[in-house]
Amino acid sequence: MTAPNDVKKNLEDLSFEEQLQRLEEIVEILDDGEAPLDEMLALYEEGIKRSHHCREYLEKAEQKVTLIQNNI
Repeated sequence: MTAPNDVKKNLEDLSFEEQLQRLEEIVEILDDGEAPLDEMLALYEEGIKRSHHCREYLEKAEQKVTLIQNNI
């Protein structure tokens, strides 16, 4: 499992695709329901942070596309 401090570091270091892959891993673990509760809570928190980071990335990408389209 990724430590909380590592999550913040990884948010900046991982590509969007890698973030999505990690989110998928988290969802699989949470859906399985076999992990201890403390681990599931930590994974849920990590997933929320990664989800917000991905959303911000997509919003910036959308703004960039709009800017490009408006300048053509």
